[in-house]
Amino acid sequence: MTTYATPKFTESVIDSDPRDGYFIQAVDIDGDGRPDLVASGLTRGQVVWYQNPSWTKRTIVSLTGRKPVAVDAADLTGDGLPDLVLCHDYGKCMFDCGPQDGKISWLQNPGPPGQGRPDTPWTRRHVADLVSTHRLRLGHFTTDRRLQLAALPVVGPQGGETGVHSPVRIMVYDLPDDVLTAEQWTGRAVDSSHFTVVHGVVSARFPGTPRPDRESFLLASAEGISWLGPGPGAAPDSAWKHFTLGTGVPPQKSAELNRYFRGSGNLAVGRIGGRSCAVIVSLEPFHGNTVAAYVRPDGTASPFARPWRRAELKVFPRPDQKYDAVGHHVVAADFDNDGDDEFLVAMRGPAPAQGVWYYKLDARGNTLVEQQVSTESTARIAVADFNGDGRLDFATTAYDTVGYYEIKDPKVRLYTNAFAWPGPVTPPPGGDG
Repeated sequence: MTTYATPKFTESVIDSDPRDGYFIQAVDIDGDGRPDLVASGLTRGQVVWYQNPSWTKRTIVSLTGRKPVAVDAADLTGDGLPDLVLCHDYGKCMFDCGPQDGKISWLQNPGPPGQGRPDTPWTRRHVADLVSTHRLRLGHFTTDRRLQLAALPVVGPQGGETGVHSPVRIMVYDLPDDVLTAEQWTGRAVDSSHFTVVHGVVSARFPGTPRPDRESFLLASAEGISWLGPGPGAAPDSAWKHFTLGTGVPPQKSAELNRYFRGSGNLAVGRIGGRSCAVIVSLEPFHGNTVAAYVRPDGTASPFARPWRRAELKVFPRPDQKYDAVGHHVVAADFDNDGDDEFLVAMRGPAPAQGVWYYKLDARGNTLVEQQVSTESTARIAVADFNGDGRLDFATTAYDTVGYYEIKDPKVRLYTNAFAWPGPVTPPPGGDG
């Protein structure tokens, strides 16, 4: 009988008083080869970074009252250091935003902190306006000539209640020739007809797609789990294709939000048994309480040409009628260094639907190991080898938003891997999920 390593992570606190909690991502901000952390929240409106290994906290930008939501990172200026793209000015909430809500900016990295002098401030520049922008991914989606930014709203361009039931407008923007002087970036809609309430995004150069040399997307939306990407044409403006891998859960009433949600809310895709894109783990529906596995069908070169088989792994009991929108993020990475990916599922809470849950699955989607590895409220998870020991660790931020869901003692935490054999590690892309 095969036995599997029991996951064990050592917890430490990076920030005991962030006074906020929503987004976190591993980024080597200062270029020293060690992954730092970037975090933001909707309450205070600050984007900050924590410098590894001291975890000194520095402010990148303050947007008080302007709700920074999601971040992604890449070197936009060519100086060898990662800059950031940020969506903000989100509106009151996804059910109460209008045509004026939804801004995208980029933040220029000023370089490593100086010795004995004040930190150089970051410069924020405008990218575009896009209603309810909720997720951002940098990559090469239609061309290799220049970097591009994909922006994915959570609701349709009308905003508000109408937008919740309308298709979102997914945009791709080209990096300008002179990013320092451009007043805005040029973009085009690649899909504005097929997806509603988009909450989870994974981007990669997936095998077996019409353009495996370009990044495409796996989306978690009200329509379920879908692939979206450029079609077989070589022109940058070629029509995009999409395919539904699974429809998620039927409509479910959230007493907390007083609305019905269906489909899927977040996802991650893992390599198992030597097979890329073998299993997807999803949280369903939007902010949902169901963990499901989708297994890639056999006998097809393209992983996204046929529906995948779905199996429920866990249904968390809804804690109470006041707070029942509990699930928020999923990541996939090889935490035990055996060549297969495992999955971490972030639950906002309250308990028992709270903390981080570890899943090790086989290639058929069967659960080999299920264990809770954190009990704290978790909005998002950042994965990297933070201490350089050849094992993947993870960091978390709590879900703490004034006027929506607040917890007593939010913190930014680091969970250091204490069970895997050291070896070469590959963290997942930071902006996924």
